[in-house]
Amino acid sequence: MKRLIFALVTGFVAAALALPATAASAMPANEWGPYYSANDLARVKGTIDISWNQHQTVNTVHVTGQLWDDDARYYKHGGKCAYVKFQVTNLYSHKWYTTKTYKHCGAGTFKHFEFWKKSVSSLRFKVCQYNPYNKKVSYCGDWNYLYTAENE
Repeated sequence: MKRLIFALVTGFVAAALALPATAASAMPANEWGPYYSANDLARVKGTIDISWNQHQTVNTVHVTGQLWDDDARYYKHGGKCAYVKFQVTNLYSHKWYTTKTYKHCGAGTFKHFEFWKKSVSSLRFKVCQYNPYNKKVSYCGDWNYLYTAENE
């Protein structure tokens, strides 16, 4: 009888401990964000999907997202737009280059974006604010690494 109770209790505890891991893994692994500008007035979030060809020599990265402008100030009072910059390195060269940038002006709203890129070794981005009058970027957050082929 003691063995039966012990087995039932340990099985229940093991199931209870596994529950948070199961709940966490139910969330799609390809979602990312939100990430913010340094002053938290611009944000971005989205999804990423990576597919490889049959010989595992070339990949295609598909990124979708939303860029949010959370700066409700008027431009004459210092208000700025949301901005995100994506950089990649390809599978054969490890030099970073800008592949996409997106801007969105409209406090409290977002802009949807989507792009594909082939032969990606690494993909990173940073969220900033953009001044529509002088065309300068400011309040950039840190670089965030969205994908690295070495981790696969």
